[in-house]
Amino acid sequence: MKAVKKAIHDKDLAKVGAALRRAAKQARKTAERTHTPLVIYEEGRVIRKMVRKETNR
Repeated sequence: MKAVKKAIHDKDLAKVGAALRRAAKQARKTAERTHTPLVIYEEGRVIRKMVRKETNR
């Protein structure tokens, strides 16, 4: 299925997706560095997951 892009007319709202991705990436790095679980919302529940160091493939 092809993703459909919607035109967003509010400049600030258009940047929200990128900002959330940057925040998630930083949270993952922080959890990895401090050896603490990453708290995520998945399938209607709040879950704590330990982060494994990413390897370049």
